This record gives sequence, structure tokens and C-alpha cells, in this order.
Amino acid sequence: MKLEETNHSYYCECWESQRTSEYESWIDFKKEGLDYDFDYNLLFRFDIDFHDDPEDERVGTYTLKLHHALQRHGYEQWHAVIHNITERDIKEIEEHLKKAKQHLLEMWKEIEVI
Repeated sequence: MKLEETNHSYYCECWESQRTSEYESWIDFKKEGLDYDFDYNLLFRFDIDFHDDPEDERVGTYTLKLHHALQRHGYEQWHAVIHNITERDIKEIEEHLKKAKQHLLEMWKEIEVI
């Protein structure tokens, strides 16, 4: 996995919810409990954005947004916005995203992808 911006065809809003948590780094996010249950926190999308705004103190870094559906609640989402992502974080992030993808594929195993 390369550290670069994602380019999805549609935007996923994370600031409309009161369930948006911000973290200053991947390490801070991990301290909160990286090994969470994907059934409770169904990670359905991620976005990576590059900061190039000179007015922002985080210029030159990336932000990772993890979008989760809280399946037990059925109507709520949880968004984790993780700032200051760097190359040293990518291996762990990729491992986390691979686990999330595998979980999603298992949920859709009855439908064969062509």
C-alpha cells in the first residue's frame, strides 16, 4: 500500500455525526484499541487526504478517515479521523484495512463477484 490520497467516486461525510473521534496520530488511535470487533464497528470505507493548505499546521501530512457502521444500533455511524499519518504507519494501517476488507467479503460470501 502506498501513502497517497484515495480517489473515490462519492464523498462520505464524517462531520455531520456526533460520533466522530479525532486522533493526532496512528499511535493515539491504537491506544484507544485497534483490535476492535469488526461486527460492532463495521469498517465500510476509508479515505486518505493530503494536507497542502499553508494555513493548516499539519501541512505536508496525511489524514486517514475510517468510516464505520455501528450494526447493533442500526442507524448510527462512527468515524475515526486520524491526523499526521506518515510512511512509518502504512504497514500497520494496511494490515488493519486488510482485516476489515476480509470481514466485508465474508459478509457478502453468498454473492460471487465476477
